[in-house]
Amino acid sequence: MALIYPVLSDAPEPEEGSEPDVAELAADLSDQWLVEVAVGEEGDDGCFGPLTARAAWDLAVGVDQRRPEWMVSVVPLYLPGTVEEVVELFDEE
Repeated sequence: MALIYPVLSDAPEPEEGSEPDVAELAADLSDQWLVEVAVGEEGDDGCFGPLTARAAWDLAVGVDQRRPEWMVSVVPLYLPGTVEEVVELFDEE
């Protein structure tokens, strides 16, 4: 299906088939990452981590290569915050 990973909004478009700069992602977004795997529409999914950015990328690429029909996402793991801090991250006001 897809391999989904974050990119920095101000970064230039990556070349086709190139890997992300995991060191830059780790420095700018988070030191710890999760790999989310969604197998089907019936809730068969799981999260794996925390991992380093490189380990998360390698795991995600490996799973995607073996099971391209699965949706694999690499996401930063943020430190927990207060309710107000979490709401502010997503609030559009």
